[in-house]
Amino acid sequence: MKEVPRLAVNAWSVDTTRTLTPQTLAEVDQLGNALVRDGQGQLAVVVVDTTGRQPPRAFALELFNRWGLGTAGRDDGALLFIALDDRAAEIILGDGVDGPNEQARSDAIMANDVVPAFKRGSPDDAVLEGARGLHQLIVTSELNQPRNAQEAALAWDPRLEESAWSEDSAVTIVSEGPSEPEGDLNVPALAGGAGFVGAVGVAGRALLRRRPRRCQKCRNPRARLDEDADDAHLMPGQVREEQLGSVDYDVWWCEPCQDAVVERYGTLFTRHVRCKKCRYVTANKTSRTIRSATYASGGEIEVTVRCTNCHHTATSRHATPKLTRSTSSSSFSGSSSSSGGRSSGGGSSGRW
Repeated sequence: MKEVPRLAVNAWSVDTTRTLTPQTLAEVDQLGNALVRDGQGQLAVVVVDTTGRQPPRAFALELFNRWGLGTAGRDDGALLFIALDDRAAEIILGDGVDGPNEQARSDAIMANDVVPAFKRGSPDDAVLEGARGLHQLIVTSELNQPRNAQEAALAWDPRLEESAWSEDSAVTIVSEGPSEPEGDLNVPALAGGAGFVGAVGVAGRALLRRRPRRCQKCRNPRARLDEDADDAHLMPGQVREEQLGSVDYDVWWCEPCQDAVVERYGTLFTRHVRCKKCRYVTANKTSRTIRSATYASGGEIEVTVRCTNCHHTATSRHATPKLTRSTSSSSFSGSSSSSGGRSSGGGSSGRW
């Protein structure tokens, strides 16, 4: 069984084949250190020539758990494993970041980024795109961004969203449920929150959004306006959310009543956060290191949130945990790691 060298201090990449460029390895290390610095998880990339007689996925999973990638109790690690001669790629996700949404993103990273790059003969691109995607997966995971799960629930059940009224036009922002659907579709049963999102997925969401509506006043069918026409019935902050792709709105128009109902659908994955002043999901969050964490003590970061809608800016400081490193063996011999994260096998496989 081929041994894999131990990860060096502050390094999160191992290439036993010497295929990847120093620039690629350096960026992977930067991505991994950024996650550790912010206390969000651990990311590693390992490239070997072959796993021999052992299947690549079993090899990668055992390596993940031997190293204990991730934080103990959070299981927030991710491994991109490449066996070049086997033409195999594996993504292993820690148990804390392998929910339905993270699994779907892992599949997309493998199918859209990693495998196509290897097929066109670009291993550096494959590793970089894979590592960047996994970095974003961890950062935006439900574990690190509970807001994502909350907004997913709002996307499925507009009744959970705060109500609003535009005095300039007859536009209602749905707060107590959308117009009655035709047929026997049980909306409350469907709109069950984030757990339902993971179970039903994108197809169910599309069904819920596209179902016919009737006006509760005149009982005539409503018409769903297209993206250009619906802007006239949205507030400026809502238009900005659509421009950023953080939220999508559907406007259902009743011609006889000259009345519009606006329904809100938050994007499941977005880099933008809700502004505490204007309450729209139009703010960008950035962080900088005030004091780097070490293996002896924690660090401190400064987080700045700037809203692109109302231009409100807020700054706060947060402590980060000290760096940790698994004390497990650098090869597959010996016992499992007693510290660090664990994976039950979530992730994705790719071949080229």
